[in-house]
Amino acid sequence: MLFDFSGTLFDPTSVLTGARLVERCAMRGIRLATAAAAALLVAIQSVVDSADGRSALRGADRDSGTHRARWTALAESVPGVSPAIAAAFYDCVTDVRAWRPYTDTAATLGALRRSGVPVAVVSNTGWDISGSFREAGLAGLVDAFVLSCDLGIEKPDPLLFETACQKLGVPPSEAVMVGDDPVRDGGASAAGIPVYVLPHNRAGNRSRGLSAVLRLLGVEVPA
Repeated sequence: MLFDFSGTLFDPTSVLTGARLVERCAMRGIRLATAAAAALLVAIQSVVDSADGRSALRGADRDSGTHRARWTALAESVPGVSPAIAAAFYDCVTDVRAWRPYTDTAATLGALRRSGVPVAVVSNTGWDISGSFREAGLAGLVDAFVLSCDLGIEKPDPLLFETACQKLGVPPSEAVMVGDDPVRDGGASAAGIPVYVLPHNRAGNRSRGLSAVLRLLGVEVPA
């Protein structure tokens, strides 16, 4: 089994909060009120989600240094965001403690492990996400991490998925890719790997619907 990270196994919606930005700013000697921090995050996210922001981030996941530089540059483009606050913002984005698994992630990975199904996480990311699995007590349930910033390529490049299969020691035809992006994660199909795309709704503190993946494989669904 190949899994995407953000929006598939881990919830991205609660990573950026005013309280976390305040904490990270304090670690850099900056005092920031929670309400002001929350307002800055909304403004930064608006820039990131804009057409120009998406264009600026294109290809950023291929290299850790590029990822940091482009994300902090977008943050600094917001009025009121100094270089130090932009750095604190990036600290929040990459904080392994802030990323939390969906409520059915642990049970799903555990069921796959008990059934002898090897698991790889294939992610477009600019930092080492394995720390989030360690923080959540899930590191022992993942056999391989295949990250864009390590290989210098991004999904939907089929080489990422092929590399994951090689690490797991299985042919592409015997693997399944699970993700939430039909374009990026759908690139696995070019490598001969069937793809299961999760529903778009990915709010935190709820099941992500991963039990459907277990049913596809005939793996017992945890109660």
